[in-house]
Amino acid sequence: MHSVLDGYNLFYVAPKERKEKIFDFLKETKSATVGELAERFQVTRPTIRSDLEELERRGLIIRTHGGAHLAEEFPILRIVSDTLQEARKEKEIIASLAVSLLHPRMTVIIDGGSTTAYLSRRIKLTKIEELTVITNSLLVMQDLAMEDGIELFVPAGAVRKPSLSIISSSGRSFYDQINADILFLGAAGFTLEQGANCSNIIEAETKQQMIRRAARVCLLADSSKLGKMHMAHICDWGEIDMLITNSLPPESRSVLEKKGIEVITGDARGGN
Repeated sequence: MHSVLDGYNLFYVAPKERKEKIFDFLKETKSATVGELAERFQVTRPTIRSDLEELERRGLIIRTHGGAHLAEEFPILRIVSDTLQEARKEKEIIASLAVSLLHPRMTVIIDGGSTTAYLSRRIKLTKIEELTVITNSLLVMQDLAMEDGIELFVPAGAVRKPSLSIISSSGRSFYDQINADILFLGAAGFTLEQGANCSNIIEAETKQQMIRRAARVCLLADSSKLGKMHMAHICDWGEIDMLITNSLPPESRSVLEKKGIEVITGDARGGN
């Protein structure tokens, strides 16, 4: 059995160059373990883990237990600009239902993601005034930054390109200063058993910080995300108050309502 390192010479490189070399290496091998990378670059495993964390924040790789894969090998990781074009009608329905929950003088957190981007567009059209919006989404910032009557606050951190959102594991101090009336939460997937999930651990931590500071948490997710499971757990249903989606099977609605979740849908049955 040949090691993934066969044919490569061991050598030392500076930290910045090392990260570039790790990415180049993964483009060729598609995956590698922390041990293999530590041996190749003659650094400690914690150093490699730190390098991989940064590469994942940049959306270039997906970390796995004990190693990493090239992000493009995982079809679950998609750029938000692409997902904006998917299920457009469904996301517009969700946004129109969500905006009805807003009124002047509210403080609102809007999470990153393609579905929440439709909400900011709807807010812009409805001209809700005296609205305070906290967001980590570059798309929401773009929509609302110049709108009269909207006070916009954004956290510091790194931009995660796949979701076009600002994420930070040290951003708790920013969110700790906020008391929001409602959070509109985005997710890559949700299951009836385990709640909401996404594809990046630091992104999940950022969402958890938002959840802690909102009096009410509303998950915005189109029906295609039902049953989808991604790497990072965001929260259980016990931390979600409401689900707004375009459509939901009656049996799934029943399960969630028994958990105390208010379910709002905009499907052909007209059921809210």
